[in-house]
Amino acid sequence: MRLELRPQAEAEFRAAALWYENEVPGLGATFIHAVTAALNVIAERPTAFPPIGRNARRFIMRRFPYVIIYRHSGDAIVVYACIHSHRDPKHWRKRL
Repeated sequence: MRLELRPQAEAEFRAAALWYENEVPGLGATFIHAVTAALNVIAERPTAFPPIGRNARRFIMRRFPYVIIYRHSGDAIVVYACIHSHRDPKHWRKRL
């Protein structure tokens, strides 16, 4: 399964990792590991997570308050957002 992170999703992911690292040394790396594990699970079972409209799905992370928004089509998964769960959904919906 091919996995693509849109530029905004990648920027959100990097900004969150940097923020966590600045808060507690090593926590940024833990966040990166958690997101990587989440992406691997999504790649293995892309239809296992709840749909949220416009053919998109969401993966809710456990340890960190982040949500990964993606679409699955054929052999590709496109990640549109990696956002804090308290962020207004309008922020990412316009990307779909």
